[in-house]
Amino acid sequence: MVILIPIAISLIPGFIALLLISRKSFTLWLIALLGGGGWLVALMLRLPILSLLTQSPYYILIASLMAGVFEECIRFLILRLGIISKFSLRGFTSLGLGWGLTEALLIYAVPVYVSSMIFNYYGLLDLLPGALERNSAIIIHLSLTLLMSLRIGSIKLLILAVILHSLINYLAVSSLILLDNVWYVEGIIALISLSIFIPILHLRLKQHQ
Repeated sequence: MVILIPIAISLIPGFIALLLISRKSFTLWLIALLGGGGWLVALMLRLPILSLLTQSPYYILIASLMAGVFEECIRFLILRLGIISKFSLRGFTSLGLGWGLTEALLIYAVPVYVSSMIFNYYGLLDLLPGALERNSAIIIHLSLTLLMSLRIGSIKLLILAVILHSLINYLAVSSLILLDNVWYVEGIIALISLSIFIPILHLRLKQHQ
């Protein structure tokens, strides 16, 4: 089935990374699930508010800001759990990957599979941009997790993470509206994800030494 190709592209790279990091550690897999739970809680908390603002001309801006605020505040609280710090870099990485993979599963993979079974009109090229974008999103979630892990409990890093998250979301949606070319937009998102991941990873590895 063609539909399985983009779904695999959206999930397998992140899952392989999580497998390499967590390996046989049951606790690290639990941390990854905790990350997924954190994403889900942040989503459920903001959905009632967003449902009241769907007619607002500033909906995109508000939705982008709320995603940043709710997700990063939940991530901030989870990172303060001692069980994650115990595993240091591997624990933080498992948390970030679990967060991003859960989003990819529930926002992309499941809806795409269900809708394709019902309507059966999607082609590979229709779904490929979204699949690739999920990988960029996983990298972004990993980056923001590592960023806040540089100093657990730092309000300054929390604010920075909220700003980055909200700005990336807003740029992604507004770029799609302005450019009207999904491939350009996915290229921009990929460049942004790498541009924040590389320096943050460098800082985290330097601190880990």
